[in-house]
Amino acid sequence: MNYPNRRRGLSAMRKRRRHRQNYVPWFKTRGWGTIYLVQSRSEPELFKVGFTKRKTNTRRNELKRLVDGGLRIVFTVSMPHAYVTEQRTLKGLAGRWLGRRDRRGTEWFRLRRTETIDDISTRILRSARQVQFEARLKFSWAKKSKIRTFPAQPTS
Repeated sequence: MNYPNRRRGLSAMRKRRRHRQNYVPWFKTRGWGTIYLVQSRSEPELFKVGFTKRKTNTRRNELKRLVDGGLRIVFTVSMPHAYVTEQRTLKGLAGRWLGRRDRRGTEWFRLRRTETIDDISTRILRSARQVQFEARLKFSWAKKSKIRTFPAQPTS
């Protein structure tokens, strides 16, 4: 059987593939999400930075099995493009000088001697503001969207 449009179909498929290579990921938003920072109660130097679209308390309860003594939620940031913010924060934490990962996974870290948990929450907030700035430049930040933090951070 002869397929006269087969050649044209392959050409269109190649064009779509080329178009995908030039795709701008900012316009494919994952909606609102929350970046959370949890700290172990038994080992205060152990912490985790993660992303969720569900309630943070639910996620904390799921993670309790990995840590003895439970976890406490230290800081959360709710915003659009939260997944991008979380990935940038994790990349910065993994690349820090003498940054130590933990055996529990790629999102678990240990504080360095000169670090505090407030330094980590400041780092997350700084990443969130940078993503907000870039998203506004690329017209992918909704007009009335804000970065919501808990506990409230100073707006300096």
